[in-house]
Amino acid sequence: YRVRKRSKLEPIHTVYQPIIHISTGKVLGYEALTRGRGRWELPADLFRRSYEEGFVMALDLECMWRALRILPKLGSRKLLFVNAEPTTLCHAFVKGREGDLLLRKVSRYARQIVFELTEGMKGRDFPLLKKGVSFLKKKRFRFAIDDIAGVGSKLFRLLSLEPDFVKIDISLVKGLGENRLQQGLVSRLVDLGTKYDCLVIAEGVERKGELAFVRRMGIPYAQGFYFARPKPYLETP
Repeated sequence: YRVRKRSKLEPIHTVYQPIIHISTGKVLGYEALTRGRGRWELPADLFRRSYEEGFVMALDLECMWRALRILPKLGSRKLLFVNAEPTTLCHAFVKGREGDLLLRKVSRYARQIVFELTEGMKGRDFPLLKKGVSFLKKKRFRFAIDDIAGVGSKLFRLLSLEPDFVKIDISLVKGLGENRLQQGLVSRLVDLGTKYDCLVIAEGVERKGELAFVRRMGIPYAQGFYFARPKPYLETP
C-alpha cells in the first residue's frame, strides 16, 4: 500500500512533536506530522494535491506507515498520535481493507496509538466514519478529534463517537489571554471534555503567556513551539 503517482510529488518524511502534561512537564506522547519536500513541504499543500488527483487514501496510509515506524523506540508509557483523513477512516478501516492490515501489523501497540481525525468531514460521511472509528476502537486503538475551533452541531456529532482526546485548534489558543470570546469558547470546550470524559489538549502554544492562560483554564495537556519544534526523532523538552 504505497503512494501511487509518487513521481508527481517529492519524497515525504515524518517529524514528531511532543505533547506535554502541563502540571508535571512530562511527555504524554508525540504527534506524528508529515512533511513533503520542495513545493509540497507543507502537509496542507500535499494533501490538497492528493484530493485533486484522487490518491488521498493511498497517501494517508503511506504517512501512517511511516509514522508508525518509530513505535519500537517510543517506550511503553508514551502515546503516538497519528493523523487520519476522514476518507481513510470511512473506507480503509473495514475488515479486510488496507486499514485493517495496518491495525493488525501494529496491534501489540494498540493502546499507545491515537488516531486523530483531521478536518474535512462531511455530514453525509458520518455513518461510514462512525463505523470506521468503531472498528479501530474495538481493536483497542484510541481516537482523538483534531483542530476544534468552535462549538456546534458537527462537534456534538463527533463527540458522540466517544473520543479519548479532543485537541483545541491553534486559532483559539493564539492570543487567548487578550480575547474574551476565545476564552469563552475554550472554557466551553473544557467543560465538554469533562462531560464526555475525554482529555483536552491545547495545540499551538508558542508563548509563556499562552501557556499560563491554558493552565488557568484547566487544560491538562499542550503542544507547540514553546515546548519543542517538530523533529525527525523523539525529543524530550
